[in-house]
Amino acid sequence: MSSAALFQVLYQNDVLFHVPGEVLSLVLEKPVIPETVVVKKEEPVVQAVPEIAKLPVMPAAPQPVTAAPSAPDFPKLNHKVLILVDEPKQREMLVSEALFLDNVLKAVGHASENSDILNFSYLAGPDARNVLSEKRINYFITFGVPLIKLHLDLLLPPYAPKQVEGIWFLLTDPLPVIEADRDLKKKLWTALKQMFPKS
Repeated sequence: MSSAALFQVLYQNDVLFHVPGEVLSLVLEKPVIPETVVVKKEEPVVQAVPEIAKLPVMPAAPQPVTAAPSAPDFPKLNHKVLILVDEPKQREMLVSEALFLDNVLKAVGHASENSDILNFSYLAGPDARNVLSEKRINYFITFGVPLIKLHLDLLLPPYAPKQVEGIWFLLTDPLPVIEADRDLKKKLWTALKQMFPKS
C-alpha cells in the first residue's frame, strides 16, 4: 500500500492541511444524544413480618430457702470451771502438762476432774459467747488461747484476773511455757489465789 493510500485510510475524515481560497466543507456528524431514561421510583415493598406466636410465660420455680449453715455449738460443759489449752499436734494434753495443771488447780482447792478442760485446736465451734451469756460457768482460764479467737471482745492483760458479769476470766501463757519458767509460775499462783480467795 502506498503512503498516500495509508494516509487516506488513517486520516480520511481529518483535515491535514488547508489551501487558502478553498471552501472547506466539513461534514459534521450529528451528535448522539442519549435517550433520557426515566427511572420510576418505586416505593419499597415492606413485607409483613409474621407475628411470633406468644408463648405462655412460665412462672419461675421458687428456689428453696436454705438457712445459712449455723456454726457448730460450743461443747456442752459439765462444770463451773472452764480451762482452755491449745495443743494443735495432739487432742489430749501431754502427761507432764496435765499433771502440772492438776497440781496448780489442787493448790487453789480445785481439781482437773471437776473442770472442763478443752483443746482449742479441736473445738468444732469455738464461739464461746453463748457460754457466757447463759452463765454456764463461774471461771474461765485460758492457757495460750486469746479471747478474740473465742469471739469474746474482752481486753485482758495476762495474769490479771478480772470478773465480768459474775464470771472470772484469766488469760495466761501456754502451759509448757509456764511450767518451764519460775517467774510465770509465781504469776499464775498469784492470779489463781485472787480468783479463788477461799482456798
